[in-house]
Amino acid sequence: MNTGQSMLAIFAMILLSTLVLRVNNNLLTTNEVMYESKFGVLATSLATSIIEEASKRAFDEVTSGNPITDSTLLTLPDSLLAEDEVYPDFDDFDDFNNYTRTVTNLPSANFFISCSVNYVSPPNLESVSLSQTWHKKITVTVSSPSSKDTIRLSSIYSYWFF
Repeated sequence: MNTGQSMLAIFAMILLSTLVLRVNNNLLTTNEVMYESKFGVLATSLATSIIEEASKRAFDEVTSGNPITDSTLLTLPDSLLAEDEVYPDFDDFDDFNNYTRTVTNLPSANFFISCSVNYVSPPNLESVSLSQTWHKKITVTVSSPSSKDTIRLSSIYSYWFF
């Protein structure tokens, strides 16, 4: 083998090595994106389930049986939490305040769920109200050590009476 053939063989090996590394890098990136997407869908599903479950409960402890027309009769903002109930036996929406749970039964990853419930009032539903209103906002945060992202979903639950 002469010098030209040796150089050509070395160049071919470098080109092949570069090509293999690039394909391998693309496969790893694709797998990472696929897993992140899967974790994101699972976290969103968990958060949505908590919000739907909370929305099925009474608006407040005092509204579970009789309609009220005075918002000052509602639970005080500092007292928004489970009274003596334990999940899954919560009876009103604000029992989900400070509720946390770790989901370990999924085959792909463990998820940490935390909830907060606060009074809010229009027009700024992003800021917490320091007094009772006809609207409560639940924010569910779902994170996982297996994922870079944290999912945070919120929903407003309003009291209606006729």
